[in-house]
Amino acid sequence: MLLIALLVLSVLPDKAVAEKTMHVLIMTNTAEEPYQQAIKGFKEQLSSQLDVKFTLLILSLATNKHDALLAAMRNNNPDLIYTLGAESTELAMQNILTLPIVSTMVLNKDLFKGAKNITGVTLTYPLDIQFQWLKKFFPEQRKVAILYNREENDKIVEDVRKTAEQAGFELIAIPVNTPKQLPFALEQLARNIEILLAIPDEIVMSPKTAKEVLLASFRNRVPLIGISDNWVKSGALYALSWNYDDLGRQCALQAAKILKGIPVQSMPPEFPRKITYTINQKIAEHMRVEIPEALLKNAKIIFN
Repeated sequence: MLLIALLVLSVLPDKAVAEKTMHVLIMTNTAEEPYQQAIKGFKEQLSSQLDVKFTLLILSLATNKHDALLAAMRNNNPDLIYTLGAESTELAMQNILTLPIVSTMVLNKDLFKGAKNITGVTLTYPLDIQFQWLKKFFPEQRKVAILYNREENDKIVEDVRKTAEQAGFELIAIPVNTPKQLPFALEQLARNIEILLAIPDEIVMSPKTAKEVLLASFRNRVPLIGISDNWVKSGALYALSWNYDDLGRQCALQAAKILKGIPVQSMPPEFPRKITYTINQKIAEHMRVEIPEALLKNAKIIFN
């Protein structure tokens, strides 16, 4: 009988032999659809591996976000925090110093360096992936420009340059240190630049400057490679995008390991494992860019 019992235990999933119900606090910036998908994927994946109770805190609905977090911590005593968005992640990092945090829906991968108790899945793709896809869309073009402010992005420019050269592109890096310098920088798009690659930058690629950048791209017929689906919808040619459900599932795999005892410090942040992209077909026609049929067929969204 003992042998039979041991055999049964050996084939049972982790959830069946778990002794404790784990509690996860999910803290999200908003309840918008992409966030909902990432939450759904996370809950489904983690529940398939462990016995888990979830509590949801939506920051956009909280009058006092700091107090709402402290109350959720006090009332639920979670074993792990799952954050979605930069605001939620920063709030958790500032107030939770010991519990593990798993985060996603964050573009700035450097945010993960701010604490030892955090890991997750950044929205940023590696540079080599960015240029691999650039080559698929633009097999003949060579001159790629980026706009950046030195304080935020000076350290990565050489990495971008090396990666561009390895992919067969020539990088033209244009510094923009204040919003007032942006018009002059955008004038250079008419000077032998074939592609404008957007990188996350608080001065150059922000909601305040988006209209100006997109208009310059349109007028000069220099395709802009956007940062997100919204940039493509507004006038960028294409952008690498995300499968939000899978982002949640990827985070859940990290969370499961942590809840089973693997230290969060031993788990570096990851890039998204599934690559998707969106295309603006109307902009492609205006730019006279012929997008291969295979790319159109496999796009997540095509804006017309």
